[in-house]
Amino acid sequence: MTMTLTTNAAALVARATEADFAAWRRNIVRLGGCTNPIHLVGAATVYDTTTGVALLSYGSDVYGGRLLVACGNRRATVCPACSALYRADTYHLVRAGLVGGKNVTEAVSGYPRVFVTLTAPSFGPVHTRR
Repeated sequence: MTMTLTTNAAALVARATEADFAAWRRNIVRLGGCTNPIHLVGAATVYDTTTGVALLSYGSDVYGGRLLVACGNRRATVCPACSALYRADTYHLVRAGLVGGKNVTEAVSGYPRVFVTLTAPSFGPVHTRR
């Protein structure tokens, strides 16, 4: 275990000495702790339509050619950080529907509350075998 920690620490120190460390760190921090990020590969350029000047460019020379995006998975077993964000968003959405807020009037708190779960009917041999 000590050897692994030493190897990881050495890799991090080596990464910190590279010229693009600040950009790499911003990309990691932007993920918000996502443990299963999606690696997007490609290139894009944003141009000013009036002047034709390139305003923003992303390609293989930035972040090692990859843009990392948080996975957004709601299962804690897959990614605890993204599931916590999903859980918090769901809480605020349900709360706004019950008591108001987030552009929903407070008058909704006087309406009856019903939580309905709809399940599609089962068809085919998969659901009818015994």
